Amino acid sequence: MENYSFAFITPSYAPDFERCKLLCWSIKQFVASPVKHYIVVENKDLPLFQQLADENTIILSKEKILPSWFKRVPFFDAKNVWLNLKGYRSGTFLLRGWLIQQIVKLAAAEYTQEDVLVFLDSDVAFIDKFDVHTLLRGDKVRLFRVDHKTNQEIGVGQKWKETAKKLLGLPPQSNYYDFYVNQIVTWRRDVLLDLYKRIESVSGRNWVEAVSGVNHLSEYVLYGVFANYVAGEESGHYDDHLQKICWSYWEEKKLTDEGLKAFFQEAKSTGHSAVMISAKSSMQLSIEEFQTYLSYTGLFHSK
Repeated sequence: MENYSFAFITPSYAPDFERCKLLCWSIKQFVASPVKHYIVVENKDLPLFQQLADENTIILSKEKILPSWFKRVPFFDAKNVWLNLKGYRSGTFLLRGWLIQQIVKLAAAEYTQEDVLVFLDSDVAFIDKFDVHTLLRGDKVRLFRVDHKTNQEIGVGQKWKETAKKLLGLPPQSNYYDFYVNQIVTWRRDVLLDLYKRIESVSGRNWVEAVSGVNHLSEYVLYGVFANYVAGEESGHYDDHLQKICWSYWEEKKLTDEGLKAFFQEAKSTGHSAVMISAKSSMQLSIEEFQTYLSYTGLFHSK
């Protein structure tokens, strides 16, 4: 097994602070060895998130990570809109926050030095002991990939794949049916650096400028298609969708107390090490409440 270094990466913002605080607590509680955790927020949220900073938790500013031609639009603050000063090439002068969030993830190789990049959203938390080395198979790093034999994607999912093919210079008629979107997704930093070079070679522009000019983007699909169909055997990845890591709740409605108990018990019984309760469900558990639900499963043991 290679002696890889690991980094956790979490883009976040003020409304998710308590969720992110829970995530940080769970990392310290359950992750087997110290892992650098990069939390990326806007300048205006830095003072709030600095409360979470320590020797292994680094709070970074989106404004310092992103190119200088991206500017926050203050009077669109509630809608989280950014100005793209190089948008004249693509006609995309205004960028929504969701695209900025994906660019922040794609830029990870520029603000980290670790070999393996593990993406954790703010609404994820660990519930049991977890060793990042379980994401390795020899010298290869896990890549979440569901191998579809036919195209099961419609609508925006299909558009993500079309965007990936265009950015990577792949034949538009090629059928890349695979799916790469999940929680706790793992990339290699060296492959991400090669992805930048590929996009720049195809587009003739800086990779950020090229990516910011598209209408439909999934960072996970873009990286996955590159790793599988461009880098191929040289990617240093192995494909997997069976490893049980994160048990997820995606519904946009609150669970009852009994529903939450059942959710945590299902996570334990199926052998998952983490849970994700979508922020869209409007459920926000404190650390104390989280511990209580874990105690129903017998999972929580205080250090």
